[in-house]
Amino acid sequence: MHTGETVRSRREEYAEATYEALLDSASACFFQNGFAATSLDHVAHQARVTKGAIYHHFTSKRELFMAVLERQQEHSVGSITQAGETASDAWGGIVAAIDVFLETISDPIYQRLCWVEGPTALGFEDWWACGERYEIEVIRRLLNRAAQAGVLVVEDLDMVAHVLFGAVTAGVLGMARSAEPAVERQRFRTVMLAVMAGLVRPDVVPQP
Repeated sequence: MHTGETVRSRREEYAEATYEALLDSASACFFQNGFAATSLDHVAHQARVTKGAIYHHFTSKRELFMAVLERQQEHSVGSITQAGETASDAWGGIVAAIDVFLETISDPIYQRLCWVEGPTALGFEDWWACGERYEIEVIRRLLNRAAQAGVLVVEDLDMVAHVLFGAVTAGVLGMARSAEPAVERQRFRTVMLAVMAGLVRPDVVPQP
């Protein structure tokens, strides 16, 4: 019994290690070559596994890309949420969350996979839905914290979350397409802070 449990545990560890290796390999391949030009043979070769190992975990290249995208999103959401929730006040949480978000999307791999290759690989509807599952959830948490602190001047938080998600998406795509992403990032930050300042009571926004 004990031996069987040990063997099963090792198999599970191997399967998990293989899964992570495939995601690492696929991330690099999709980043370097784009979704359309990446082959599963190349992904398997880079991960040092057989092509059959890919099909053990994923039914298609699209499903593999979705797993890569979701891992990127989960990491991003975790960092942004932590920054927003550990700030000393609601406005500080908003600013901290925006700054961590901008830092995250400035990473070339995250930017290309999530915002450039995503619509091509998944189609617009599924790509947008993936963003709604992750980014909108973060936005809602920040808005809820501000609402609980009594600093918001709007009540329809659900619509505000969707509007902000659309604005964020447009801003990120602008950064991704810009020849001067650092300049675009600062413009994005300035505008987003101004937008958020308009959603809260004037007295909670520090004056310059």
